[in-house]
Amino acid sequence: MRAPMRMPHPKDDWPPPALEGRRPAARARFTLRHAALTMALVAAVLGSYPRAAAADSCTLASLAWMSGTWHDITNPNGSQERWVVAPGAVLMGSSWAFPPGGKPGFAEIMTVRAEGDAIKMVLRHFDVGLNRAWEERDAPMLFLATQCTAHAAVFEGLGAREGERLTYERNDSSLQITGDFLHEGKPMRVQWHMARVAD
Repeated sequence: MRAPMRMPHPKDDWPPPALEGRRPAARARFTLRHAALTMALVAAVLGSYPRAAAADSCTLASLAWMSGTWHDITNPNGSQERWVVAPGAVLMGSSWAFPPGGKPGFAEIMTVRAEGDAIKMVLRHFDVGLNRAWEERDAPMLFLATQCTAHAAVFEGLGAREGERLTYERNDSSLQITGDFLHEGKPMRVQWHMARVAD
């Protein structure tokens, strides 16, 4: 049976034969040159990998692509979402849905606005008669815009919604909304595939 091959340790042959008997100063110069060469090699290798594209800063102007009227392609007559760039540097959103099968519908009101240096989304749900909000009176759903690109945005949950996420992604005349929520502590994902409605 072949004995396992032993991998050499970096210190096994240190100092190299060429440095045997040399003074400490000569060894130090060799060590510095060796370290510099190693660092240059590592930098060259790392530089050869493509870097991830940096996300644009999240501003209201960078989110204007969300504007428009969109309907759910799986329920085009029963679900719609609309975003408008309103005066006062605010994105105003509204949506409504009547699920198939005669289930109760709901309405949703949303705003995206600046609060200091942050961009936040605030939203509330109501029954179709607007008699009752799903959320507590002083506790709307809050999300912070954390990642923004030319056609995508990620909103991370705040407060009671910590650990949840809303992702908006636009591709020409389609809009995909992905909600990553926590239901009784368990992760739950909901996706809406929307298509642009002619204005």
